[in-house]
Amino acid sequence: MNIKLNAQTLRYISIFEAATNAEVKDCIEWDNSIVFVVQPHNIKRVLQNKGEKIQTLRKMLQKNVIVVEFSPDISKFAYNIFRRYNVKNVKVNNEDGQFSIVVYVDPREKARAIGRGGNNLKLAKEIIGRQFPLKNLIIM
Repeated sequence: MNIKLNAQTLRYISIFEAATNAEVKDCIEWDNSIVFVVQPHNIKRVLQNKGEKIQTLRKMLQKNVIVVEFSPDISKFAYNIFRRYNVKNVKVNNEDGQFSIVVYVDPREKARAIGRGGNNLKLAKEIIGRQFPLKNLIIM
């Protein structure tokens, strides 16, 4: 649950907020991607006009731009992260203040949800772990 933003990520946040009018809660640079975690109910501002703002940001930043809507409900937040992989269910267990999450996705999407070398799973752990005390994340 430790969020550290450097000068570069603060610059990305500034550009993103100016382009979308959405309030950013967190920003993570990951490989050739930038993940923006936006405050609840801000996702519509980002996605209006068929995602035109996202396309503009991708060209401007020359990186893949991923946007996730934050939720104070960890189950909903995990769902939002994996939404594009056809989530069937999310189960959360709180063990001594640490969360264990199991995300059930469409079996045909499981490999994509995990990612090559587990990259998507590692990124999801990083995103969730910066907002909540995370013990484990499993994709089924």
